[in-house]
Amino acid sequence: MINIQRNFFIENILSEAKINDKFDISKIPYKDNIVNFTNDKPSLILLDIDRIKNINYLKKDVILIKNNNSNTIFIPVSQYPKKIYNLIKYLEKFNLNNLILVNIYKLGLNKISDNKREKIFKTYLTVDAQLTLSKLISNMITLLINKDIRLVSLDLDETCWTGVIGEDGLSKIFLDKYQKKSLNYINKLINKIGLIVSIHSKNNEKIAINGIKKKLSKYPNFIKKTFKYINWNAKNKSIKKITKLVNFSKNNIIYFDDNISEIKQINKFLLSKNCFWIKNSYFFYLYSKCVYISNYTRPKNKKRFKDIKSNIVRSEISESKGVLNYIKTSKLKVKFTVKKLDLKRCEEMSNKINQFNSNYKRYDLKKIKSLNNTKNIKIVTFSVSDKYSDSGIISNIILEKNKMHDLINEFTISCRALGRGLEYHFLNQLIKKFSIKELRINYIKTDRNEPFINFAEKISSKKNKKMYWINITKVKKISENYEKYIKTKIN
Repeated sequence: MINIQRNFFIENILSEAKINDKFDISKIPYKDNIVNFTNDKPSLILLDIDRIKNINYLKKDVILIKNNNSNTIFIPVSQYPKKIYNLIKYLEKFNLNNLILVNIYKLGLNKISDNKREKIFKTYLTVDAQLTLSKLISNMITLLINKDIRLVSLDLDETCWTGVIGEDGLSKIFLDKYQKKSLNYINKLINKIGLIVSIHSKNNEKIAINGIKKKLSKYPNFIKKTFKYINWNAKNKSIKKITKLVNFSKNNIIYFDDNISEIKQINKFLLSKNCFWIKNSYFFYLYSKCVYISNYTRPKNKKRFKDIKSNIVRSEISESKGVLNYIKTSKLKVKFTVKKLDLKRCEEMSNKINQFNSNYKRYDLKKIKSLNNTKNIKIVTFSVSDKYSDSGIISNIILEKNKMHDLINEFTISCRALGRGLEYHFLNQLIKKFSIKELRINYIKTDRNEPFINFAEKISSKKNKKMYWINITKVKKISENYEKYIKTKIN
């Protein structure tokens, strides 16, 4: 659900955008002034400024959006391009971080208005304009409500820059002002929250890499902190490679490309709602700003890029020489924490981890704090580092201590740490630290947590639909193979 403000007939636009499925848009009153929404839902404002007598009042209303909790899309409509340009130029001076201004005359449409339509269809906007706005609004709302975008995958030619480097040559490649703004937003997110970016291009690798170094030099993270897949293969092959490498849910991955045929191919693998056709650089700018304002307050994870890059080396060693060989040679360090816990990170793992998640409790911060203050509950986190990188806190366990047996209500491990055999070591350390004699784990089996289920099946002696009985002897035996090669510190 979103907030909506309008002063003209927008039912057709919202119907095509599938935004009005849950409410009756016709019941939203027509108002020329802007409502000051107080909730944190995304807001959509569509106003025909030709109907507004005093544009100065509107300007003041828009500026006050900075005090709102919601991120706002403002689409002013007019039959006169100059009125739109002047209004947006004035409002852009205020740099409102939670406001996205849309200039309908930048959307590449041949015709915006047709007065002959208004008497019959209640709007002078052409069919093309309405359909384009519908798709644009749907895409922008999708990005605004997705506050956990972890991977942005990008095309190069006619997306990041203007021109085709293999045909036009380096000298004719350039960035227009909207591409510069777009790359600036993404570059900031790489720095601020540790956003992962991958570049996918059908090009000669040497030529394209040289272009990235020369043309994107003002955005150093694109040179140093991106995964680059540049070859002549179909892009869905490299998309599959990066998704396997990062191991993120498809909900956390978005893809930008100017080529609609490429979009349709990637749609077959990624979520279609997260694949965005960049019809021109203005769309790139609007979508990038949406990503920025919906994600810039997300918890930081600046270690993620280095850790994912290091996982390539770890995987190569583990797959070719075995997990034990990796553990023997990697100088693994584990920090077992029971005091001074990072409860915010516990909340993030509880709500974001899917593959190795025992029970999908999805605890919020308030609940985790309450559990941490409960006498018979122990919350434990595990941090891991090796000679390749520092992974930070990658696991948590919530243990309930009872007289008859101990019970794990939540056990999560970040996807970045899977495949190293660390889950056995974590569990064995827990057993030793709290002198556990009988241990059970609450679980829910889904189509997403196969790694946890496989782990639990190997070390359980019994199970029912809700619980595994853990064979402590099995855990110790498996963990003994690793333990002497891992330096563990209990805090």
